[in-house]
Amino acid sequence: METNLETLPIGEDAPRLVNAVVEVPVGSRNQYEYEPELGVIVRDRVLPGAVRYPTDYGFVPSTLTDRGDALDIVVAAYDPAFPGCVVRARPIGALHITDSKGEEHNVLAVPDDDPRFAEISALEDLPNGNLREIEQFFEVYKCLEGDEEARIHGWVGFEDTHELIRQCMQAYARS
Repeated sequence: METNLETLPIGEDAPRLVNAVVEVPVGSRNQYEYEPELGVIVRDRVLPGAVRYPTDYGFVPSTLTDRGDALDIVVAAYDPAFPGCVVRARPIGALHITDSKGEEHNVLAVPDDDPRFAEISALEDLPNGNLREIEQFFEVYKCLEGDEEARIHGWVGFEDTHELIRQCMQAYARS
């Protein structure tokens, strides 16, 4: 039986709790991408410089953005998941970015099964240093890859993030 990770259910309690498909584990320099045509995750490239992912990184299945792909998600993590792992995550905000491909949001979530994140329910519950580290990662990563148009516009709060997820769920359902 063939499985497409992009079509996995988003989760019964979305947008409060969503499934996040991890492509890149925290601490990795390898950029992995899910290839639906092959049904596997492939190493796309190695990040330039000394840049490493500050979170687990992946996508929210059964969503569709204006860019034509699934909604990106970064999941706070102390220990790395593995490429292809599904993590149940609680979205708490999103980083708004524009680059040469247009506008995008990276949803920030915390793993629902890790008691160390039990008290985190909004961006304000995280230290500013954690949020800044994620911002800096995307600034540096996109710059090192030659995207001169990349701009970080800041964080979108809890309610707006949940609305963004709902919109991407609806767009996927219509596709």
